[in-house]
Amino acid sequence: MSPHAIPNGTKSPSPASDASAASSHVVKANPFGASVDPHLLKNTAYTSPATIISQAVYALSSTIFSYETVGAANLVDAHLQLWASHFKRQNAVGVVPPFHRFEPRAGSANAILGYAASNVSSTGPHTAVLGANALPYMQPTLAVAAKLPLSLNVSAIDFDETTSSLVSNYATPLAVARNLGFPVIGPVDAHSALELQYTTVLSHFLAALLKSPSLHVFDGPEFARLFAKYEDILSVADVGRLYQQLVSSLAANELSLDQAVSTAFEVFNKVAGTNLKPFEYEGHANPETVFVAFGANEASELSGVISKASTSAPVGLVKVRVPFPFNQEQFVASVPSSARKVVVVSAENGSTLKADVAAALFLGGRFGSVSVEEFVHPANFVWAPIPTLKVISEYASVDPAVVLASQPTAPPANITANTSPEGSFLFWTRDNSDIVETCSKLALSLSLDDSKTVSYRNKYDTSVAGGIAQAQVVSAAKNSTVSTSVDAADVVLIEDVSILNHYDILATAKPGAKIVLANHKKINNNIEQDFVEKLPLDFKRTLAKSRSSLTVIDFSLIEELDAVSDSTKGFSADFLTQVAFWRAALPELDGFIVNKLLQANGNDFELLAAVLDKFVATVDEKNALKEVEIPEEWVDLEEVVPEAQIETEKVDEKAEKEDHNGDTKSEKEAEAEEEPEPLPFFPTESSFFPNPRAEDTGAEDNFHKGKSDAAVKLAFPEAYGVTKDLRPDLPVKNFVVKVQENKRLTPSEYSRNIFHIEFDVTGTGLKYEIGEALGIHGRNNADQVESFLEFYGVDGDSLVEVTNKDDSSLLEIRSARQALTDNVDFLGKPPKRFYESLAPYATEEKEKAALENLASGAGAEELKKRQEVDFASYVDILEEFKSARPAFEDLVKIIAPLKRREYSIASSQKMHPNSVHLLIVVVDWVDSKGRTRYGHCSKFLSDLRIGDELVVSVKPSVMKLPKLPEQPIVMSGLGTGLAPFKAFIEEKIWQQEQGHKIGEIYLYMGSRHKKEEYLYGELWEAYKDAGILTHIGAAFSRDQPQKIYIQDKIRSSIEDLTDAIVKKEGSFYLCGPTWPVPDITACLEDIVKHGAEKAGQEIKDVAKVVEDMKEDGRYILEVY
Repeated sequence: MSPHAIPNGTKSPSPASDASAASSHVVKANPFGASVDPHLLKNTAYTSPATIISQAVYALSSTIFSYETVGAANLVDAHLQLWASHFKRQNAVGVVPPFHRFEPRAGSANAILGYAASNVSSTGPHTAVLGANALPYMQPTLAVAAKLPLSLNVSAIDFDETTSSLVSNYATPLAVARNLGFPVIGPVDAHSALELQYTTVLSHFLAALLKSPSLHVFDGPEFARLFAKYEDILSVADVGRLYQQLVSSLAANELSLDQAVSTAFEVFNKVAGTNLKPFEYEGHANPETVFVAFGANEASELSGVISKASTSAPVGLVKVRVPFPFNQEQFVASVPSSARKVVVVSAENGSTLKADVAAALFLGGRFGSVSVEEFVHPANFVWAPIPTLKVISEYASVDPAVVLASQPTAPPANITANTSPEGSFLFWTRDNSDIVETCSKLALSLSLDDSKTVSYRNKYDTSVAGGIAQAQVVSAAKNSTVSTSVDAADVVLIEDVSILNHYDILATAKPGAKIVLANHKKINNNIEQDFVEKLPLDFKRTLAKSRSSLTVIDFSLIEELDAVSDSTKGFSADFLTQVAFWRAALPELDGFIVNKLLQANGNDFELLAAVLDKFVATVDEKNALKEVEIPEEWVDLEEVVPEAQIETEKVDEKAEKEDHNGDTKSEKEAEAEEEPEPLPFFPTESSFFPNPRAEDTGAEDNFHKGKSDAAVKLAFPEAYGVTKDLRPDLPVKNFVVKVQENKRLTPSEYSRNIFHIEFDVTGTGLKYEIGEALGIHGRNNADQVESFLEFYGVDGDSLVEVTNKDDSSLLEIRSARQALTDNVDFLGKPPKRFYESLAPYATEEKEKAALENLASGAGAEELKKRQEVDFASYVDILEEFKSARPAFEDLVKIIAPLKRREYSIASSQKMHPNSVHLLIVVVDWVDSKGRTRYGHCSKFLSDLRIGDELVVSVKPSVMKLPKLPEQPIVMSGLGTGLAPFKAFIEEKIWQQEQGHKIGEIYLYMGSRHKKEEYLYGELWEAYKDAGILTHIGAAFSRDQPQKIYIQDKIRSSIEDLTDAIVKKEGSFYLCGPTWPVPDITACLEDIVKHGAEKAGQEIKDVAKVVEDMKEDGRYILEVY
């Protein structure tokens, strides 16, 4: 056991106890040891901020009312329940506080009122712990309890639907507090135990002072899941004594809310010998830019960066401890008089902080000399040093070298078994991997060095790849101020190569970092040929550019390592991972690695050092850790695309640049081979737990048993929750429209079918704006549906229950034919999850093994070939694996639903009030079996006849015209990327008809041949002849020996475009594939630079000017 871990003074709870499985995950999440006794949390301990707050709450509470939280029902009360209900620990006043837990629902707060009414002799404030989500339910009851002393300890934990992540939501607690007139206090330093305890005590004291509720609001995910070394923790007895001293100083006077807050701070500072204030300033003595933040996590990260930046830049930070009531006078006093800009940091889910700041400065006479700006960040914004520095740099001139500078640490002079390196470490694993536990063991081993302070934070992203876990571990010199959030790691360990497909992992590694990557596949030749050669090209390029090293852990040798000793059998992967980490993080350890392995497994694991010594020797003998040489030529690696794949129209970036051929937005989304979205740097924290491995299809069971069962459900709808609705899958945002024109624009003999299609929207209520996209809800081909019904032996008229494709909570009873036509994408390409779901149905062991292999990391290469070379469909897989035959009602649950495809609208509704137009190219290619294949939606649309009906919806877009009609517009589009520009010109014509003066209109386009692909050419020429279009710059790349590209046409008009963009503040648009973005951006930079030269000016950072144009909506990209 770690010497600083809190010892278990009492036998651990049994599984049947009150603090069993429900609390165990939260309590045991601390890799440094569970906090089983609040009295042992004192002085120095490895724990979480939430646990420190719980200790202070427990010390002061006579009764604890708890309300379940999102993410984990017991996130804020796990320790309170453990101490009170299981171990019966006494608090500061010698009692075991009764513990009551409730669900957050309407009326649940009435229990507090009822308890208060029956315990009138209770003098101290009552205590509640809850999440932000519970407060709206409690608000009506709290309004009645306005004269009840109640300390509400609110974790800001909430689930953000927009980003599907667990976040801190301060807006809800603050809104409720403002509505009810209750004070709010929150910690400003996530790394100070005293700050956490002081704000808890202050809130409790405020409730006693006001004889009404007060809110103590603190961070959600970070406070619950960050475990670090905390110093100067007050004991339970010390917390109790502090509060009693405060209460003894309490006067009987009735105070207003503002007076109570001021009095509370005054009394607290006098008793505790502190100097706490509602607003704390830190930074440069004479700052020009001052940031303002509420929330300990963001304030702490801002503080860490600003404390360094302020040594050379005039920046500062005001940390808000009391956001309500907002004391305007004290806030103005906290902002140094030199400040000229105040930047308020707010989450996009709503904040009144900017309004409070602006009002305070205005009424304080500072508004004329200080501008107020606001940085609004997504709810799931990752507060780490580099993102924080970028935020600060948007508003102040800061030298990144000063902030990010780090002194290289020399290896420790005297290596011992407890020696730990300094550094930041990242571990990426599948969330069900045993290596998740290995990460916490390594954190424990690192913490045994008393000269270091270690932090541990893990996150689960269950939204990708079946579930991914990331662990961040920081080991820093004692008393140092290193961020606990890792965005530049010294060592990165990646447990499975498939994770590289979902995250840009090297973006969070320092230049020169040590990368440790695991291989699970059997090596037939050598690591370089069988594994390294097949790594993603981007990964290899970045490795070479960053001069990082690469070590491969060969997990394919686990069976051979298991044979070393019966004592290590089953633990080889864990030990091998630990050896790999220590070799990378502190190579000087040498033989002490054995000690590290022993330390990590604690007293519960008995192993002889000699056995581990032999294990490490076998690792070296078998070459289980292979250092890979990274050739310099990796910097210039380019992807070699198979000839067959080039012909499929899913061309790569290089082929796109040669052809100047643009696909529509929806085609890119429809086909997996299209230009991918940039990979995220950080995981989305969507859960506090690993993904359940049971298949979740949205509909838990097949409740439909046949026609007679359907009749019973229709006869007794109330009993079965059945509703009779016309097309319940169509929410109000969807519309049924008719085809009124479908016209091919390219010659019939030409290889590419590009067509114009119009839909009649008369009487549908469908409205759309310029630049928006039309979502097409396509259907599967009727002949292919019948063919599959025959192949699978299903009666097309038989009934089956399927999950609604837009709402997984809604079940539909449909015929098998309808389900295949409208609901399931059986002609699409199956993801890895399908193979995993299909494997249990295979009756032949060989086929079952093959399916399981495709669903594992070992089968990644084969799976990639099936998806990207063979283009295998669900039907192909079912035909290949003949023994895997789920019942049809089960099959439709494991096939992905049909998804809508979106296309840029090519018309203005002001010119075409009863129709909507699209410009589409049919995606077709020949697969490895010689079959002609098609993009689902583009083929569906091309086959539609006049009068056919289909379902559509409208999606907003960033493609908007300038606010003033006379502002010029410059439009550049490739292929079908011209669609929105037809709509733009039609809108301009309408503006002119309304009497507006319209600005110049420049159109640039690119395609192969004028004869075949001059899309809407007659329209453009007519518009130019009519004086609507100012200029047409058409680049047909294959019509002359010298290839001409769209950027060439743009540069040939640089004088006119300089006048339109620079002088007249016009807007520039690009629509089409992503590949020309750098070239077009370079053209725009040349235009800006040329404008400056003509005006006799010099622009030092022209790229920033263009970026600012993006921010201002004057450089708009709609690329895919």
